Amino acid sequence: MRKGLSTAYSGLAWLTLALGVLQFFLAGLGIFGASSFSAHATVGYIFHTVAVVVFLLALAGPRTGRDIAMGFLLAALATVQTYLPELRGDAPAVAALHPLLALLLLGIASHIGSRYLGPDRGSAAAA
Repeated sequence: MRKGLSTAYSGLAWLTLALGVLQFFLAGLGIFGASSFSAHATVGYIFHTVAVVVFLLALAGPRTGRDIAMGFLLAALATVQTYLPELRGDAPAVAALHPLLALLLLGIASHIGSRYLGPDRGSAAAA
């Protein structure tokens, strides 16, 4: 069962990575063609939900300190990410961290994904 949970942990991390790439496209669409950012916001909330599930799977599945910390970091930063656009009027310099944090989230998701479903999966077993 733990192997299945570990696989789901990494698999959902790959899904968050794909959602993050989709987010960049939707943001560009919002800037250059769409009438709103509603699709970007909707996928952002889905991203956040999946990130929280990745953290919960880290607790239930692999249960290593590294996996739990990475899952928590993904979920916590995804939570911060959802609130940054709201600071646009009051603190635009802080809100401008939104795309930079997105890049960090993509990197974390990629790292988690490769733990049990990727070229580095052998190092996860040794850890």
